[in-house]
Amino acid sequence: MRSRLSRRDLLLGSAIAAGALAAGCGTRSGAASTDTFTAAFQGSGAAESIDPGVASLFIDEARMKTVYDGLFEIDHTMAPIPRLAASSEPNADGTRWRIALRDTHWHDGKKFTSRDVLYTLARVLGPPQKSPFIAAATLAQVDLSQCRAVDDRTVEIALRTSSFEFPLALSAYGTKIVQDGATDFSKPVGTGPFVFESFEAGRQFTARVNEKYWDGAPAIHHLRLVSAGADARLSAVQSGQIDYADNLTPSAARVLRGRAGISVRSTPNSGIYFFAMKTDRPPFDNPDVRRAVMRMVDRDELVKVALEGDGEVTNDVFGEGYQYYAELPQHTYDPDEAGRLLSRAGARDLSFDLFTAPVDFGFVEAARLFADQAAKCGVRANVVIGSKDSYYADALKTGQLTMGQSGPLAIPNHFASRLLTAAPQNRTKWSDPEFDALYAKAQATPTAAARAAIYRTMHEILHDRGGFVFFGSTHWNTAAREGFRDTPAAVPNSHEWARFDEVTA
Repeated sequence: MRSRLSRRDLLLGSAIAAGALAAGCGTRSGAASTDTFTAAFQGSGAAESIDPGVASLFIDEARMKTVYDGLFEIDHTMAPIPRLAASSEPNADGTRWRIALRDTHWHDGKKFTSRDVLYTLARVLGPPQKSPFIAAATLAQVDLSQCRAVDDRTVEIALRTSSFEFPLALSAYGTKIVQDGATDFSKPVGTGPFVFESFEAGRQFTARVNEKYWDGAPAIHHLRLVSAGADARLSAVQSGQIDYADNLTPSAARVLRGRAGISVRSTPNSGIYFFAMKTDRPPFDNPDVRRAVMRMVDRDELVKVALEGDGEVTNDVFGEGYQYYAELPQHTYDPDEAGRLLSRAGARDLSFDLFTAPVDFGFVEAARLFADQAAKCGVRANVVIGSKDSYYADALKTGQLTMGQSGPLAIPNHFASRLLTAAPQNRTKWSDPEFDALYAKAQATPTAAARAAIYRTMHEILHDRGGFVFFGSTHWNTAAREGFRDTPAAVPNSHEWARFDEVTA
């Protein structure tokens, strides 16, 4: 951890302090108030959004959870749970789903109906926009022309192909339900536990309690989510300027453990770190080069050093511990095998850029450590440091080898959003007709056991010649001021993560 705050973190820390004090976050030293609760998340500057169709950052999702609900969410096991959907039932071949809706209202008093669901689907699947809708690939099997409102509280969703896991698709990023006709998301209206008040990208978001929330009104009257770097989050929770800090580094968690007035909680298997090889361009359009990179990554050293030992080694396929994960032979650091594969590919003098940025702890350290590991295999990896504020958008479009971190997702949603040919978050530019066909086959398979066998084959393809190197999973560390109960400590991307509607003092 750095010994001094960056200028940006100092500015953000000042903003936290000013806002927290003005909001009355603490009424007196050590006292907790339910009038205003302030939580800090890792920020991303101007890239932040409050449009639920395009927002993809952790801090974006935290805001979405306050204002909106989805038909389904996923629990900590990555299984779907109903939210705005009261119940759901497929037909015999999985091509139509009839969904009964909860009886609730929008923040502006309008009744929530099946028309809102149909409008949301049409918005996501409509003409391409400047910013692509995240769920467009996940929901691509929806046949809008055949979907219908059975009545105000019953909607029937038709699919072009069978899908017996459609509730998982309806729980993915970008599927929060928006109001029929909504086009301006600068002042969003939702059905969620808090009502929007204000938003300034890279700084803060404020909302007030929804007294008529269908799942019970929150105890917090005003919620404030602030955007801050790692050092600023640590300093602010130490000083009492905020009530909750999300995604603390291992060193920050160590500083706070045992500190009077602060509780620290750690959730394993939460942050998943990866390198992403662009498979549509040299040198990673050659599968042997990709196989070689998998053998020149010393995962144990990366977890121990770059991730400060606060995690576990992973094995280049996504979703360990969740449904459909395939246990496969562990890839290990093997310079000799890497050299053999590079010779077979005619790439013994391999050199490429590794694009990264200090968007989260360990990124730059992991990049430089991997460059050292590659050098021992006779490969030159040139570490290029990008902008922290625009990194994820830049890395999606540019570079040869990039880095990233993901929270857990249901494995079928990971495939659909990141690995199908048309996936909007396809960071490796993976395009494999066999892989796409297997995914479609799995969706049309009625039983979970049979689907698991198909997904295993897909994992085997990725484990052999895919573009991702998932090298480590980390713990998700959060801290809260004592005096608050039921502060969230859960696997990111799950329903329980970043939910503040059950927090009490």
